[in-house]
Amino acid sequence: MFIDGARRFWDESRKENLVPTRVVSAETMEIGKKGGGKHWTKSQVDARQDAAESLKRKTKVRLKAPAWLSADALIVWKQTLKQVKGLDILDNIDATLLAVYCDTIIKYGQLSGPRVDETGKPEELNSEGVKALQAYARLLAQLTDKLGFSPAARARLVKKKADETLDSFGKEFD
Repeated sequence: MFIDGARRFWDESRKENLVPTRVVSAETMEIGKKGGGKHWTKSQVDARQDAAESLKRKTKVRLKAPAWLSADALIVWKQTLKQVKGLDILDNIDATLLAVYCDTIIKYGQLSGPRVDETGKPEELNSEGVKALQAYARLLAQLTDKLGFSPAARARLVKKKADETLDSFGKEFD
């Protein structure tokens, strides 16, 4: 049930973002391609690639789920960790934020799931339930971005690191 709710959330969130932000990571800088947009300098490309490399973890992290996490949320926790395994974007300090993310997915799924009354007839969500569902959707979108689960969030991390290491010539024009 909670997975269906999570799928509905992701489908709905894709509809809202009809015009995505163009992400320029080290792999997608389109260096030397016609119509690629910006003319990247060698130092910019090197800085972006160095920043991407610096985000890779040197030691293995073992995130531990908090004791307050429900059984369903623990399943989401494990699935999420499997999905982000090679990304190396989570650290031990992110455990609580990840737990809130997993718990929110479960609560969103429970609220968005089908409802029936005591006679077995389908029941619609009342206005308070709709408000709560919208609040969970906003929270999930924020947590997804803060945890670096979206491509745009990961590219922003790389860009921020790269911009910090600009050469002195580039700093004069910022």
